[in-house]
Amino acid sequence: MFNAEDRARYARLLAFIRPHWKVVLLAVVGTVLYGLTEPLVPFVLQPLVDGGFAEGDMRTVYTLTALLFFGFALRGLASYTATCSMNWLAQQVVYTLRGLMFRQLLRLPMGYFDAHSAGSVVSRFTYDVLQLMAASTDAVAILLREVVTIIALTVFLLYLDWKMTLLLFVVAPVLAFVIIHVSRKLRRMARAMQEDMSGMNHVVDEVLRGRAIVRIYNGQDFEFARFDRQAEAVRFHAVRSTQIAAGASPVVEMTIIAALSAVIILFALKARATPDQMTTGVFVSFLGTMALLFPPIKRLGKVNEPIQRGLAAAQSIFDFLDTPAEPQPVLPPCTITRGEIVFRDVSFSYPEQPVLSGFNLHIQAGETVALIGESGSGKSTIAALLAGFYAPEAGAILIDGTDTAEMSLADRRRAIAFVSQDTVLFSTSIAANIAYADPEPDAAHIEMAAASANAADFITRLPHGYTENIGPQGGRLSGGQKQRIAIARALYKDAPILILDEATSALDNHSEAKVQEAVERLRQGRTAIIIAHRLSTIRNADRIVVLEQGRIVESGNHTELLGRGGSYAKLLSQHYQ
Repeated sequence: MFNAEDRARYARLLAFIRPHWKVVLLAVVGTVLYGLTEPLVPFVLQPLVDGGFAEGDMRTVYTLTALLFFGFALRGLASYTATCSMNWLAQQVVYTLRGLMFRQLLRLPMGYFDAHSAGSVVSRFTYDVLQLMAASTDAVAILLREVVTIIALTVFLLYLDWKMTLLLFVVAPVLAFVIIHVSRKLRRMARAMQEDMSGMNHVVDEVLRGRAIVRIYNGQDFEFARFDRQAEAVRFHAVRSTQIAAGASPVVEMTIIAALSAVIILFALKARATPDQMTTGVFVSFLGTMALLFPPIKRLGKVNEPIQRGLAAAQSIFDFLDTPAEPQPVLPPCTITRGEIVFRDVSFSYPEQPVLSGFNLHIQAGETVALIGESGSGKSTIAALLAGFYAPEAGAILIDGTDTAEMSLADRRRAIAFVSQDTVLFSTSIAANIAYADPEPDAAHIEMAAASANAADFITRLPHGYTENIGPQGGRLSGGQKQRIAIARALYKDAPILILDEATSALDNHSEAKVQEAVERLRQGRTAIIIAHRLSTIRNADRIVVLEQGRIVESGNHTELLGRGGSYAKLLSQHYQ
């Protein structure tokens, strides 16, 4: 049922449980006590039937009923202790795991998200963690309880009649075969269901992010069909898992019933042969104990399903946690003040897609450089490399004369403000969005940044002003308002280097003018790399760099390049008029 990899995963889970060993001990003690009290009823039955009832010995009746009462009181206390302890432990493991996973999420390189959908990542935090919790705590608790119960009942059976008890062990190989065979099938179903769940989450995520496109193109039926295919796959594998697990149950039951029937017949034959040794009390007690043995064996077969799902989830979670994070070497502190940037013989490629080869670009401190070119020419890659989202495969990137390989990512990013094409805002207040990640936000600085970004006018008209919650992804604001909040965030950071990937979405004339004015303020006194989409931005740039397939084909200001009538003039006539 478990291979070496499974045992290794469970051993790794122990690292999360080990710090709470006192709670584990409490849970184990409660579980063991619960299992040990299982034979209490058949233990009392034999002397009650043979002594108390048959001989009318009331003292025995009183003693045994008192023992039964206090025994079950202890059993109830043990059950409560074990259940509460295990639940606390389970929630603690989930809390710790999700914390580690979220920290890992924040440290993963950008390349990871190029290869994995948001739905698959979310699925790990929700579905996989819960499956792992069920396998590591709930299932283990059931496993321990039922094993202890089976051992206690078996010991009592051996005490009553060891020869008859040994006959029961004949069915053990049959039960083992069934459990091992079912385990393999359940593991395959669990892995398939994980993939289906990730796919379903991915569809939901895409529809949420692209909800406007879905509606404007009347794509509701198309998206429902996509979702339905994934949901159907989840349903199919869930049903199939239940069928496999349920199919094992009758086999286990029939095997045990066959053994029980054989024992009853043998008991009857033995009672006829040796009536003095085989009393009614022993027979009733033995039969009762066998009946009690049946449910825990059945539950052991059922617990296999959540364990297999949990082991598949463990592989998914540990693969996620083991993904190499962004390198964080310990390097001397580096303060960037001027913002001079040099790309020196830089080469970079995405998987099976070369982008830059021997790329060179020198940007003076305080210079505004507009990057233009067809899609795939390398504009966004240059910005991503500068921000440290990816590392160059060859060559070097220097900032203020220092190789970025010799400065920490934190120091490099501290010197860069970034305004993305798709405005990213968080579901919190406007002030918190402007002063994002500042542990001690300055209210006056926030208002100054908002004013410079031409955002103060609409912010002050909101019911709660700067404390207004803008909703998920800034859904309560217009496109132009969101862009101005993003610009205010960059102004608040006041970094010497600006990366601006201009939004391609069209704005009304008033919003366009407000945003453009804010952009002009933002780039003043900073080194700015702008992936330009607006003609006004291109014209105002100190230098325009025209890219084709990762190479610079033209460089100069607007007037110079237009006069040459080359690639820049052609792009301008095609895309920027």
